[in-house]
Amino acid sequence: MYRLLIVTENQNVNDMISAMQGWEKLGFKPPRLRATTQEALECMKKHAIDAIAVDHAPAFEALLTCLDEQYPDMPMFQIASSQEEQMQIVQELSRLLIRLKADDSNDAYDAASSMQLQRERWIKRLVSGMIPGEDALKRHLALYRFHMQPDLPCVLARLEMSDEDGFMSVRWHYGSERLETALRNFFGQAYSHMSMHLAVVSPEEVRVLCYPASPEFAVSENIAYDYMCETVEQIENYLGLHMNITSVQRISGLRELCC
Repeated sequence: MYRLLIVTENQNVNDMISAMQGWEKLGFKPPRLRATTQEALECMKKHAIDAIAVDHAPAFEALLTCLDEQYPDMPMFQIASSQEEQMQIVQELSRLLIRLKADDSNDAYDAASSMQLQRERWIKRLVSGMIPGEDALKRHLALYRFHMQPDLPCVLARLEMSDEDGFMSVRWHYGSERLETALRNFFGQAYSHMSMHLAVVSPEEVRVLCYPASPEFAVSENIAYDYMCETVEQIENYLGLHMNITSVQRISGLRELCC
């Protein structure tokens, strides 16, 4: 059974959570409720908490800072205004926790590595246009502990792999996930104040999201384009994979990627 902690001063939220049924069916114990930062931290020391929700109130800013420093890979779910919405959020959380705890690989993953893997898979869904709207975007950014904003301008690059090349079908025998991993190694995690997020969205298309490493930096389309050209050349030299850059486009924010 997964263990949840909800931190709020709002008695209406406490009453709503206490009245909710069906936690066990989703694999959860009834959540622990705490009203102060100190109570929350003491609870986390005593119990193995799997996920946490914190009310958006000035009183909990210190708690949020502590969570970023000491528990950066713990899922953080939202507090809703109704039981129905809260249960929907908990169902999303349940699916994530199942994936985080799944023993489906021969590789040894710690909590940080498991969460990073799930973040990469979610970013792939986002870049592929599979996140259904801004509300889901905001919930998931919090759930996966991304420090990303929905409305911060960024750059999206689209690269094309030719059908006629036969790279995926003839020369690359490990599948698109391994190719994605290889391409990530070429593009890296960051370049010139940009964090790089790559997704192989089809056998013919790769997309790279260039997101500002910090809100004060603006992502440059020219710098992103030059980096795409340089990296594509390296990929062809080392892997023998030829890719064409079809577009490098500035977008208004992550919400523009939602379907």
